[in-house]
Amino acid sequence: MASLLRVAVSGCSAPVFGSVFPPKVHSTKMPCLRMFRTHQVLGSQAAPKPGIPYKQLTVGVPKEIFENEKRVALSPAGVQALVKQGFNVVVESGAGEASKFSDDHYREAGAKIQATKEVLASDLIVKVRAPIYNSSLGVHEADLFKTAATLISFIYPAQNPDLLKKLAEKKATVLAMDQVPRVTIAQGYDALSSMANIAGYKAVVLAANHFGRFFTGQITAAGKVPPAKVLIIGGGVAGLASAGAAKSMGAVVRGFDTRAAALEQFKSLGAEPLEVDLKESGEGQGGYAKEMSKEFIEAEMKLFAKQCQDVDIIITTALIPGKKAPVLFKKDMIESMKEGSVVVDLAAEAGGNVETTKPGEMYVHKGVTHIGYTDLPSRMSTQASTLYSNNIIKLLKAISPDKENFYFDPKDNFDYGTLDHVIRGTVVMKDGKVIFPAPPPNNIPEGAPVKQKTVAELEAEKAATITPFRKTMTTASVYTAGLAGMLGLGIVAPNAAFTQMVTTFGLSGIVGYHTVWGVTPALHSPLMSVTNAISGLTAVGGLVLMGGHYLPGNIAQSLAVLSAFISSVNIAGGFLVTQRMLDMFKRPTDPPEYNYLYLLPGGVFVGGYAAALSGGYNIEQVMYLGSGLCCVGALAGLSAQGTARLGNALGMIGVAGGLAATLGSLNPSPELLAQMSGAMALGGTIGLTIAKRIQITDLPQLVAAFHSLVGLAAVLTCIAEYMIEYPHFATDPAANLTKIVAYLGTYIGGVTFSGSLVAYGKLQGILNSAPLLLPGRHALNAGLLAASIGGMVPYMIDPSYTTGISCLGSVSALSAIMGVTLTAAIGGADMPVVITVLNSYSGWALCAEGFLLNNNLLTIVGALIGSSGAILSYIMCVAMNRSLANVILGGYGTASTAGGKPMEITGTHTEINVDNAVEMIKEANSIIITPGYGLCAAKAQYPIADLVKMLREQGKNVRFGIHPVAGRMPGQLNVLLAEAGVPYDIVLEMDEINEDFPETDLVLVIGANDTVNSAAQEDPNSIIAGMPVLEVWKSKQVIVMKRSLGVGYAAVDNPIFYKPNTSMLLGDAKKTCDALQAKVRESYQS
Repeated sequence: MASLLRVAVSGCSAPVFGSVFPPKVHSTKMPCLRMFRTHQVLGSQAAPKPGIPYKQLTVGVPKEIFENEKRVALSPAGVQALVKQGFNVVVESGAGEASKFSDDHYREAGAKIQATKEVLASDLIVKVRAPIYNSSLGVHEADLFKTAATLISFIYPAQNPDLLKKLAEKKATVLAMDQVPRVTIAQGYDALSSMANIAGYKAVVLAANHFGRFFTGQITAAGKVPPAKVLIIGGGVAGLASAGAAKSMGAVVRGFDTRAAALEQFKSLGAEPLEVDLKESGEGQGGYAKEMSKEFIEAEMKLFAKQCQDVDIIITTALIPGKKAPVLFKKDMIESMKEGSVVVDLAAEAGGNVETTKPGEMYVHKGVTHIGYTDLPSRMSTQASTLYSNNIIKLLKAISPDKENFYFDPKDNFDYGTLDHVIRGTVVMKDGKVIFPAPPPNNIPEGAPVKQKTVAELEAEKAATITPFRKTMTTASVYTAGLAGMLGLGIVAPNAAFTQMVTTFGLSGIVGYHTVWGVTPALHSPLMSVTNAISGLTAVGGLVLMGGHYLPGNIAQSLAVLSAFISSVNIAGGFLVTQRMLDMFKRPTDPPEYNYLYLLPGGVFVGGYAAALSGGYNIEQVMYLGSGLCCVGALAGLSAQGTARLGNALGMIGVAGGLAATLGSLNPSPELLAQMSGAMALGGTIGLTIAKRIQITDLPQLVAAFHSLVGLAAVLTCIAEYMIEYPHFATDPAANLTKIVAYLGTYIGGVTFSGSLVAYGKLQGILNSAPLLLPGRHALNAGLLAASIGGMVPYMIDPSYTTGISCLGSVSALSAIMGVTLTAAIGGADMPVVITVLNSYSGWALCAEGFLLNNNLLTIVGALIGSSGAILSYIMCVAMNRSLANVILGGYGTASTAGGKPMEITGTHTEINVDNAVEMIKEANSIIITPGYGLCAAKAQYPIADLVKMLREQGKNVRFGIHPVAGRMPGQLNVLLAEAGVPYDIVLEMDEINEDFPETDLVLVIGANDTVNSAAQEDPNSIIAGMPVLEVWKSKQVIVMKRSLGVGYAAVDNPIFYKPNTSMLLGDAKKTCDALQAKVRESYQS
């Protein structure tokens, strides 16, 4: 007896679930013979390439005349694809009427409408059913074929020898859709599976229509309604389609199959897999299960008998290739079912799996409704014809990839699972010679293929190898190193002030760590901007070191005024950009805001300090504490949309208080105060001007540019501090500490300055965004680092001014070069990590200033910014499953990459146009849009926002799914969508939306690639293995909008392009989005 599943009829002269595959053509370079026997080829006109030009071939689409057949071989979209490729297409008048495709639709697609005889005289004839006798014309359809024509149809050659004989008389070439090999590469051409999928769905619809209760359980005031219990026999395409449909309707679903893999599929759909006590593998070849032993069958029948007494609905799909369907349910089993139960036998045309089934009929036996229809796909003719047409188009493109000539060559020697295998298996007749059955392929896998372990399974195995002792020891070692380091700092501390500063630094870092983790990912861009503004407190260092009168009096004071000037650019520009971004998140339904009232606490804080200062009170340290807490509040305020504007206001108050306290502690002369005010006013004006004019799409560049200013300010301050404090080093017990901190601050600032400039150049397009992989770059960077560290030796040993200032100048240059070499080696797609790392660097540079000047405010704020950037960098790296060192050093591959040969991706893609996409969008009720950097680059957020608004007005559930590393800085896409007017509450993060994809009707992937690449989960050898991705392929339908089928930044092919539920809409993102928006608007207004 056989196993299970496959809804197709093996014992019938015409296929039940038909589909058409285009034939492969070969050319003959012999004089005066016909190529493909359709066109004369002169011996003196040998073509440069084999095959026949598409423009010389005519594809005929006749009307199906089999009784009750409503399908058609090609849809208008399929015709359009063939015409675009160069074919001439003729369609019989009325061929698509039963499938809701009018003749006008075909004309618009580029086809000509002709009579039956003209259509059947085409070079290539595509049909659903095999040719039969045409009673209205009094002739067999095959007799109307031209000599040496090519037929693509369901044929069932083993059951129809008379038909093959008739076709042989016509010297025909025949491709049998029922003979397409059941191999991975042929999934896109598998018309049987396409039809089986429809039959499985339709079976559940019919069962629900004839069942007297709800499928889902309900508890109402009138009483409790139990859910329907559905038993599905066979875990193939039809069975799984039935399981999915029944489960979505709320039924309790049970599934049985002799194959372990099929049972796993049932389980994944939420169905309960049923097994017998006897263990025996049912894995067979060709997509079917093998016949089982007598003992297994007996145990199987016992299980079925028990289930019949419990379930309400039975759907069977078991077939044996070339044989009568196995009888799995005897008459007595059916009669034991409850009255009102329903049985749907999808194997009815092959005899049926139920003894009481009447093929082609629906009737009631002992209270049990039997549905034995043999034309279920035809009862959903529009859908069936569309899928069937897609199968044909995909096969044509696969077997004849040449852009000009149609050509394929069936070979008798071929490997298993290759395109040659598909071609040879599908072609059953060549030039009138029957070549069925195909010879066995080479390298046939023995038994069931070994299932490749997923990345998650490999990670679980890896984690299991780590013993509890090793895990605990690792944790203990980390804490040991940390505490030992604290003891070391205490020993080398030159004075109590340093120890107090370290305490402030440590506590601030902890506060910053916990504060930043609370920031919602949607506000990561405003977080970056506000930390940019706060890092402008490097101006404090410049103010402290400024001197002279209206102008600085020496070089050190000139460096200080320059530091204060460029820091002011950061302060004013950063806060204004943050406010602009936050304003974009406002919704029309939000309550009015009165943010000007925050001037009250700001005025009290700064004005109160001024009053206290005039009264002789020295409260600078309290002011620094208050300013630091306000900066903490700025970061904490960004934890939610409702408090984000308060956070920005607190940041302004904190910076204003810190600057006021600094000026108060310095008590500068009127001339020096004028110099300070002028420098900061000019810098602030420039910052405000830049912030007002900058486009939001250019925000990543602006952030990178502002980071460079912070780094430069840190370098200038550290050098100026050394120059000013040098005369006191001989008598200062903390001189060595001052020198070390100045050196470190200069190094960090130099890397931040030049690295930020390179990042700006890449993002702005001034520099090539591709990674610059210099030969020996790691050795170069190591040498630069060693030289920077080595420079400290003469710097600390030689007390001379010349040596010290030379070493500081040298480390400035070395660090600047290192910033260039490090950042240039990082590609544009890794810029989110680069920007967050640079943000962290700017914080540590600010901390260095705090230690240098013994300023608590700078230390607190620096620790906040440093921890903020570090945490965001960590989030970005986790989102890519890569280490920070891997990204910063220009590496490739994730932490989970196994290192073997990547999985080979086979198959063909389905390409659609804007009209097809609009229809799919209109039919979907639940839609998720997953944008990538392509949307940013094309500035397509505006038409998409308008499209979303229209769809939501139509009652559709439309949401966005954002990957953490989408775009060029954290949260960039959230800001762009907010700018376009998309409500932030429908923009969700990857972790929030990933579990919703299986229940989603349609996903629109716009300009994204690596972030939706299923190879991250399916291929342990992929360089992105283990990277968290948006699982878009789990939805019912996917439309990928890209410029081409090219790879993303990671240079990894994307398997989702070739999955059966994916359609490619190729073209410019902006133009395509504009066209979608216009077409959807037009369709809803008409």
